[in-house]
Order: sequence, then structure tokens, then C-alpha cells
Amino acid sequence: MPKYQMLLHYRGTRYAGWQTQPDRKTIQGELEKAIHKICGERSSVVGSGRTDAGVHARGQVAHVTLGHGRDTKRLRTSLNAVLPRDIRIMNLSKAASGFHAQKDARRKRYEYQIYNGSILSPFLSEYVLHFRVKLDYARMQEASRTLVGRHDFSGFTSSRSRVSSKVRTVVRSEISRRGYFLLYRIEGDGFLHHMVRNIVGTLLEVGACKRDSGAPREIILSRDRTRAGPTAPAHALSLARVWY
Repeated sequence: MPKYQMLLHYRGTRYAGWQTQPDRKTIQGELEKAIHKICGERSSVVGSGRTDAGVHARGQVAHVTLGHGRDTKRLRTSLNAVLPRDIRIMNLSKAASGFHAQKDARRKRYEYQIYNGSILSPFLSEYVLHFRVKLDYARMQEASRTLVGRHDFSGFTSSRSRVSSKVRTVVRSEISRRGYFLLYRIEGDGFLHHMVRNIVGTLLEVGACKRDSGAPREIILSRDRTRAGPTAPAHALSLARVWY
């Protein structure tokens, strides 16, 4: 049976995350509904990872196996016509039979947007965290770099995480600044539940001079979630890219 690979953009604001849940709108659920409507098939859509409720994506990759071969451009157009306007299939192509969107992913990038000025435009409020307390950019940058490497990230994951190993490799962790806008980028081989948002919450406390720049390293060594900062809001986080 033919397998198809999709590149997805979506706004997560109205959804309870990626994974299908009973009686709740999810990204996976809406995609599977659209496929059933257009193709008449109930097929499971497999994503590269499960984004949390409210998290956006412009680099989510997914695959689906269908019973019959279809023209990819026509299928993409037809699916986008019935999908909600905040979910779009940007690219759809035939995939190798052995391709797996989740298991074959080698690296992912998440981005978190922060505005540190006094007034944030309402046109940005769904995608950017407005943080009014003055932030020390240099301290945040120094702290973010201490996360690079292979570590046990138990101290930065949700207590609801049930994965057997919490060891992950982070290859990039940095903050860039443009005026009042700060962009945190983190890349690694995988991420735990709430891991990025908990890291951001800690970095914000470092920037607000509530912690020193060595705090992330200390939290990693402690493996204690209660030592980390609060979970930053979901609406400013996006899955930006997946590498295979």
C-alpha cells in the first residue's frame, strides 16, 4: 500500500495537542477526519512527535498509508479544502515503504518567542509571550548554553512523563535578540513532555535575576523537577523543523 509524507503547518491554539483524544479537537484527529472524507479510508496519521495543547508547528512531519495510490498534488489540494483553516498540508509526497515519521526523525528544532517591551501588538499575542519584567539577555544566553550535551533531563520534564529514559542530546541551545524580541532555539534528538517550556521558564527566571546563570546545569544534575522554573505558556512555542 502506498505511503505518503506530509509537511504540516498549524496553529495549535484551538487544539488539545497533536494526539487524538476522545471528545477533544486535535491535529491528528482533524487530519484523519479529512482523509476519511476525501479518501473514504480510516487511516492513522503518524507525526514526528506529539506537540502539546496550544503549541504551534511549521515543521511537523507526518506519514499516512492509504489503500490506493493517488496524485499527490490533487490529494494535498483536496485535503486542504476540507481541513480547518488553521491546519495546512504544505507539502505532500510519496514516501518509501519503510519511512516512519517518528522513528526515523534524527533531530528536531523548537523555537520559543518572547517580547520584553511594554506593549505587545494584539496581532502577535497568540504566538509570542509578553514578559514585562526586564530581562538580562547576556545571563540568559550564558545559561542556555549549559544545556548543550547529552544529559538526563528529568529535572525539566513533567511528572506525567512515563518514558523509560529521560536522557536526551541537545546540540543547540541559544537565544537571539532583535530589539525587544527574544527567540530561544533548541535542537536535539528528542524532547520530553513540557521539557522546552520548563527550560524557558527557568531561563526567564535567570533573565529576571531570580537565579544565576548556572541554574540549568544544577537542575540537570539534581534531576529534580521542583528545582526548575515554572512551565512557560504553550502559545509561544513552535515545532520549527525535523531532520531525517
